[in-house]
Amino acid sequence: MMILLYVISITSLLFGIEAFINKVASNANKNSPVPIPEFSLYTFPYIWQNLSFLSGFLKLLPALILIVFVSAEYSYKTMRQHMMNGLSRLDYFFSQFIFLFGMALFSTLVLLIITLILGFQHTETITFANFFNNSFYLLAYFLELLAFFSIAFFVTSLLRRSGLSILTFSLLYVVIEPISRFYLPEAIAQNMPFKRIGNLIDVPNTSLMKLFGVNFRTYIDHFDIILSLAYSLLFLFLSYQLIKKRDL
Repeated sequence: MMILLYVISITSLLFGIEAFINKVASNANKNSPVPIPEFSLYTFPYIWQNLSFLSGFLKLLPALILIVFVSAEYSYKTMRQHMMNGLSRLDYFFSQFIFLFGMALFSTLVLLIITLILGFQHTETITFANFFNNSFYLLAYFLELLAFFSIAFFVTSLLRRSGLSILTFSLLYVVIEPISRFYLPEAIAQNMPFKRIGNLIDVPNTSLMKLFGVNFRTYIDHFDIILSLAYSLLFLFLSYQLIKKRDL
């Protein structure tokens, strides 16, 4: 049911966001000295970055699914039963990682399907070049989810209880890290986990942004990729250490 809720949520967001933005722009035109044109989020090749960026706002939902799944192993003592049946702790860790990886892959495939449907519907002329140009944002989205889920997995492995893990992870993501960045030196604040993960896909350079003279990055920074991968490995390693050393 939670996975179905996530699919409905992301589908509703991505299918309805263009009409919503153009409706807001149309209403703003009544009082704006500068005419605001309607624009499409769904044309190739720009759709890849547009939808990948927007989908990032909903990545908390599949992370909560992961937390519920992992914490259930502790709540219902199934992890202990697996060990009694001969499963090693490393095997158990990999089974959890497979689910984590699968959730990231599933979410990426959902985004891919929606992108293809909307892109083919709204792009008049599709060539090989404009279809694949910017498609690397799909891989960046997958990496963003993988790193995000790795942190959720670590928090759940540390706290074990679903309610406490959901609350702690949500506070870390929404409140604690954003606030702490205001008080930390810039060099540290810009390299904190959620900040670097969120930097993978920057705000798209739509015609609306260009109208107001705002330009955002149209590429993926290699340093963001390296740090996101490093954070993924770090939190997965820490999760394994918890599983390896703690009493069941």
